[in-house]
Amino acid sequence: MAIFEDTLKGIAAVKEKGFSVDGIIAINSAFDSPSDEQPNWPGHLRNAYYNEDDRIGITIDHSAKETYFPPEIVRRDDLQKIVDNYKESPKKEKDAWKVFADLSKLQPFQDGNKRTALIAANAAYGTFERENYLVLPFNDLDRGEFTISLMRYYDAKNPTDEAKYLDKMVDLLPSDRERELHRPIISDGSQGKTRVARVKPQFRNVENKESKESTKPKIESKQVKPPFCPLKHDRGPKR
Repeated sequence: MAIFEDTLKGIAAVKEKGFSVDGIIAINSAFDSPSDEQPNWPGHLRNAYYNEDDRIGITIDHSAKETYFPPEIVRRDDLQKIVDNYKESPKKEKDAWKVFADLSKLQPFQDGNKRTALIAANAAYGTFERENYLVLPFNDLDRGEFTISLMRYYDAKNPTDEAKYLDKMVDLLPSDRERELHRPIISDGSQGKTRVARVKPQFRNVENKESKESTKPKIESKQVKPPFCPLKHDRGPKR
């Protein structure tokens, strides 16, 4: 529940700031509910040189033998580059998904990075006004393939390989019809009106959290985040 509430706060924050460096930071800053699923220092750009909690690694295979290490120091300029690249692009849906992929790969914050990235991609593409949200695959198999392609995007060493894996991710996304069928209606409590929200916390295994925490691999002093776990499902008509 905390993740969902903080997601709504993140959306409200980026609506106020707009798609910008400050807007991206504001999204993650909103993830401040008391929960193990939230960052310890919301909105803080990682700097492993003075904070060991900021030194992380992400396993990119089932056997935990391969690990992706994002930059140890993240600066505002790194976020600005992602913002500028989108603003200089044709601003198509695929360009918005590149925002998601690039922010996820950068891992600018201690936690909540993919949730931040998905909200930021929606803000860039203007979906909060059109209510035709960018969402992850609904089908479990497609979602698994999407995750694998994202891990390959992390591991890509050049723009050509990144483009290849971004194409694979985009090919797995729900159609407009599928997105329409999965749109839940949430009351906003104002004069009987309703609004639609469809931003999902990602890459979390809440039900198996204890078992995963006890067996989470460690590499030197880096935090290692295993990505291969089910995405959190909505229980009605989800980092």
